[in-house]
Amino acid sequence: MNRQELNRSSSIDQEVLDRIVREVFERINGPLNGVKTESRELSPEHGVAINPNKIPVGVSVRHVHISQKDLETLYGPGAQLSSLRELYQKGSFAANETVGLAGPKMRSLEKVRILGPTRNKSQVELARTDAIFLGIDAPVRMSGDLAGSAAITLIGPKGVVDLKEGCIRAQRHVHMNTKEAEYFSLSQGDMVKLRVGGPTAVTFENVVIRVDDKTRLEVHLDTDEGNVADIHCNQEVEIIT
Repeated sequence: MNRQELNRSSSIDQEVLDRIVREVFERINGPLNGVKTESRELSPEHGVAINPNKIPVGVSVRHVHISQKDLETLYGPGAQLSSLRELYQKGSFAANETVGLAGPKMRSLEKVRILGPTRNKSQVELARTDAIFLGIDAPVRMSGDLAGSAAITLIGPKGVVDLKEGCIRAQRHVHMNTKEAEYFSLSQGDMVKLRVGGPTAVTFENVVIRVDDKTRLEVHLDTDEGNVADIHCNQEVEIIT
């Protein structure tokens, strides 16, 4: 089935969608207040000054970036994201708030974490297996490149948001600052390879470089990519330019 045929079959029957929404609502217990999780610390090996050939890996599970408007639709007027824990990249956090996700296969994923802060547009990032489960043909895109991406339904405790576009599979990428980019002789948008060692050694191609002095040096892979190479967060991989 081609993309056009899949998109035509992707609309959810309203009656069935209403049933999914009701079922998810009944199972949503609200924010996960009081949940204790270990925060990720910066290891002394991170950074090109100490370990120039290695870059730490962050494996991203499915998650949602939300606009303020959509947050208020899902959680009620005046809703604000509350922080569960800070993320490795400065200024970002995993919120207590979660949503359900529904797709054309009449299946749902529950308690999918929202990441803060809010954005101008809502965006859902899935792994390939998540997209298959929901019946969504999510394209591989860089974050924010949402034009023509897949549709998906977000379900919150107070309402529902039907995104006509906004569901993607995140393009694997490396965050680095300008000094680190200079060290590797790389620029914004360049493509590199990443080699993962060990018994399940893998080399990833088409890894995009993202340069921003507000970020820390880190590779971002999704759970499918992490699983195929048996990668764990904080593991370090070799960059091949």
